[in-house]
Amino acid sequence: MARIILLVAALTIALLLWHKLKTAKGEQRKKLLIKIVIGGILAVLALLAATGKLNVVIAALGALAAMIPRLLSYLRYLPFLSQLFAKNKQHTQQQNGSQQARTQKSMSREEALAILGLKEGASKEEIIAAHKRMMQKVHPDRGGSDHLAAQINKAKDTLLG
Repeated sequence: MARIILLVAALTIALLLWHKLKTAKGEQRKKLLIKIVIGGILAVLALLAATGKLNVVIAALGALAAMIPRLLSYLRYLPFLSQLFAKNKQHTQQQNGSQQARTQKSMSREEALAILGLKEGASKEEIIAAHKRMMQKVHPDRGGSDHLAAQINKAKDTLLG
């Protein structure tokens, strides 16, 4: 019963604070929000102290305090990391564009024969067998490259085409 009363009281306080925060304007709203956050933290700490669970929070704060110097040293890399991600994204877009241009380009018969390892005058059965043999080696499902598989398929299509 005591828990229900505490829950109803907490909900009532939360609703009153929400209404007060909603009606506040500008700078007053910022100050009120800071007070609510600090009050919430203190209320949680009081609840943890009352239930005997505060030692977990103290241990976590101690671990965080020990990690602060290392975390601060990593902050200096943030501008570098953002530049690195931007360059990587740009490089990936350029690479995808060049791959699409290469795969859309038509393939000559000589290129197709070279890819499949065949000589001029290969029969349909030889082309299919060479295609099957090559795809077993470089299929993406077996850890091969999508690009190589596409080139092999394109070579077969060019020769049988």
